[in-house]
Parts: sequence; C-alpha cells; structure tokens
Amino acid sequence: MLGLTDYLIIAGYFLIILIVGGLTGRKQGKEEFLISGRKLKSFQATTTIFSSRIGAAILLTYTALVYLYGMGALWYFIGSVFGLIIFYFFGIGIKKIADKEKFYTMPDFFFFLKGRFAGFLATIITITIMFGWVVLNFTAGAKLISEYTPISYNFSVIIVGGIILLYLLAGGFDAVVKTDVIQTVGIFLLFVLMMYLLITSDTKPAIAASDLFSIPAGQIISFFLAGFFIPLASPELWQRVYAIKDKKHFGRSIFLSSLFYIIVGFILLLIGLVIRADIPDISADTSLIVGFSRLLPVGLAGLSVVIIYSSVSSSADTYMFTASASVTQDFLEKTGITQSENLRRTMRISMVGLMVLGISMALILRDIVDATFFFVSLTMSLGFLILVMWIYPRINRHSVNLSILACLIGVIIPASILGISEVLVQWAIGFCIGGLIIGIIVNAINPAKPDPVKQAD
Repeated sequence: MLGLTDYLIIAGYFLIILIVGGLTGRKQGKEEFLISGRKLKSFQATTTIFSSRIGAAILLTYTALVYLYGMGALWYFIGSVFGLIIFYFFGIGIKKIADKEKFYTMPDFFFFLKGRFAGFLATIITITIMFGWVVLNFTAGAKLISEYTPISYNFSVIIVGGIILLYLLAGGFDAVVKTDVIQTVGIFLLFVLMMYLLITSDTKPAIAASDLFSIPAGQIISFFLAGFFIPLASPELWQRVYAIKDKKHFGRSIFLSSLFYIIVGFILLLIGLVIRADIPDISADTSLIVGFSRLLPVGLAGLSVVIIYSSVSSSADTYMFTASASVTQDFLEKTGITQSENLRRTMRISMVGLMVLGISMALILRDIVDATFFFVSLTMSLGFLILVMWIYPRINRHSVNLSILACLIGVIIPASILGISEVLVQWAIGFCIGGLIIGIIVNAINPAKPDPVKQAD
C-alpha cells in the first residue's frame, strides 16, 4: 500500500502536467494546436516519440509476454529493430511530402495518394487503433492503482481520463509534447528502479541464445511481424514526423528514441525473467506490477507506482489526441460536417466524447494481453499494406481499398470465432495479402482510375 508521501507525489505530478497543459494552450492557431507548428527540434521530438511508445503495451504487455514465453518474447523487439530502421527511410519520404501537402494525420497519406474511399477506410482503422490503445492504457493504469491503493479500479479509470482530458482541451498537441518531456524523466527513473531490482535480486536471469527458439515457430513469426510492421502504421508516430522541424532533427530523434526504446525493452526482458523465476503462478497481466510490489523495498515500490502511472498517462494522452484529430480532421472536416475555422472547438468536443467512451470501455474490458493482440494485429496488417505502397506506389486503388477492408475482416472474424491470441497476427497478414491479390484481379477486369500522384516520395 502507498503512504502519504506517495499520494502527494502522484497529486504533484498531475498538478504539474495540468499547469503545463493550461499554459501551453494560450494563443494557438490550427497548426500549433494540431501539429505544434511543425517546429519540433531533436530534444522535444525524441522525448515525445520515446514516451508515447513506452506505455501499457510495452511496460505491462511485454513483461506479461516474457512471463508467459520467456526469452521467446524478445522476437518482438528483434522485429522492432528492423521495423524502426525501415521506418527511418520511409519517414524521410513521408516528411518531405507531408510538409509540402500539409498532412496532419496518417489517413492524409491515403487521401492524397489513393483517394477519398481509401482515406476514409484508413480513418476507420486509425480511430479504432488509437481508441483501442487509449482503453488499454486506461485499463493498465487502473490495475496499477487498484493493486497498490484502496482506490477502486473504476474510480481510478475516471481519475486518469479526467485529468488527461483537462490538459488536452487546454493545450492540444503542444500540451502532449511538453508533458511528454516531464514523463520521459519519469521513465528514466523507472529504468533506474529496474536496474536496482536486477542488481539487488538474488535471481539472475539466464540469457541463452538457444532459448530464443524455445517457443513454437508460429509464435516467433507472430512476435517478429508485430514488431516489424507496427512502426509503419502507428498514427501517433506519423503525427510526430509531421511535427518535426526538418530532416536533420527527424534523423536524430528517430535514432535516439529508438535506441532508448530498445534499451528499455531489453531491461524489461531481464525484469520479466526475474519475476517469472521468483514469483510463479501470478496473473501475467499484472506481473510487472506485482513484481515491483513484492521485490522492491516499500518506498521504492511506491515510487514505481508514480512512474508507471505517468508512463501510462503519456501514452494515453497521445493516443487520445491522435484519435480525436483523425475524427475531426479526417472525417468531420473532409465530409463538410465542420469547417476548418471551427476545427479546434469541434476537436475538443470529440475529445470529450471519446474520453467518455474510452472510460466506459475501460470499465468493461480488463484483459490487457488479449486487447493488445487484437489492436496489434490490426495495426501491423495496415503496416504491411503501407510497406507495399511504399515499395510499389503504383499499386491500384482496388487493391488498396480491398486490403484495408481485409485488415478489418481478418482481425474481427478470427477473433470472434477462434478467440484472441498471437495467431491473430498471422490471420491479419494473410487477409491483407488476400485483399491485395483480389484487388489485382478486380483491377484487371475493371481498371481503377489512375492516381494523380504516382509515388509517395
């Protein structure tokens, strides 16, 4: 259980980010509210990319996978290394065209290259993905607080959502970026705590290359593909690419944030192995939380709550803002329901609506690992399509449209019939490829209109 000091630290943290968010929101135009005026430099860009990626999906889900599969879970990070390298070269081209055409969201890429129908389909997936990660992070934060404190799971979800909503309404994307700087400090403190646990633990994790292949080949493929394709279809990462000032700052921030991300991932692997050995037979969902609670001294355990909570919040605010931007920019404005001059007000209204819905879903959905597999499958199947479009920008519109639809079908139907597991990743990729092939056949029978723009870079 937490003491008075721990509660004061949590309250102080939330007070600071509320003040930062409130001050940030003064005198902002559309560019500043949505994309920080496209002027982020290396430090801000590095911290916001890094902190947005270190949320519930990594801290809790990855540790849970290590708890379940041991060293085999490292295949996700092996895939991530290759995926981030590919994203660097891909991002350079996207940055160039985004600055010229004033992109704000990932679907803008589809609207520009493949037309309105593809853009609206990409919008549906973007909103679904981002909203899903919001719910996942709310669930993780609530489980964390309910594990350590007498505060109920339900009330914790409401607290997290309410505070995030307040500073997003005030400061927009600038508030996300500036609070991410604060939250990055917290993540590095978490890194220090993890190193302390590794050093002081009597159990030393045994690392053997042969253990990488101790899980079935299907799981290895699923973990690797998820890690590889997710960066290509992470809407929040695209938004940060748009917001970075120039190519030089883009290169630095991607390199540094990726390096920190990989280091934290490896340390989490070691932590997961220690917890797996020292505390068997606990829920994988909360293995990191329970591990810190039982293996760290009382004072440090309380500090870990504050830090993990801030990490979850830093991802939740990112995903909420990105989802709201896509609802407003990609749907309401492009369909004429709202006008550009009313965008800020409309986006704030959408934030409130999404937050209420997100809190409601978090009160219902409580399985972190299953939810992660579902949204990861949807994200990485879209990532596969984006890679195809990058390699072969002349791909016909029928293939793009049918592949996006297949992404949705390939996740929802197998999940409903067969249940959610790592195999869902393979189903999603298979359906995505099937959509591409069917589109080629359809285009041979009824050719699509040629694209006005022939390539993405």
